[in-house]
Amino acid sequence: MSLVNERWWAAVPAVLLTVVATTQIVLTRVTMLSPWKGGGFGMFATLDGRPFRYARMFVRAPERSEELAVPSSLEELVASAEILPGDTQLDRLARAVVARERRRGRPADEVRIEVWRVEFAPGSLKPRDSLLRRHEFRAAP
Repeated sequence: MSLVNERWWAAVPAVLLTVVATTQIVLTRVTMLSPWKGGGFGMFATLDGRPFRYARMFVRAPERSEELAVPSSLEELVASAEILPGDTQLDRLARAVVARERRRGRPADEVRIEVWRVEFAPGSLKPRDSLLRRHEFRAAP
């Protein structure tokens, strides 16, 4: 093998690491991906992981308007929405909420999902909740 080929192969890990790190940084800025995911490079510099993100779910129907506690059957979908609160994840969660409510004989025409993050003030470290994303979903009758 020539010296040029050996040097090129030696650079491959560094190039791959750079691509993964750059992609993860872009995704955290553009899609609100938790810095702890998508390569995990942010886990060393931020508290913006799952323990500091939470979802709230609200259901509406003609004679009903209430907030739901997260049921164990939807914990995986909620975790996915907290980590990456994109349209796909939030729609999937909202559809599952509607299906679950209807299976239990409860009306659910609309679902609102909010994903929140706890942030800490510089200096005092006082926590405050910050809305990351609000998603409205209207169910088909």
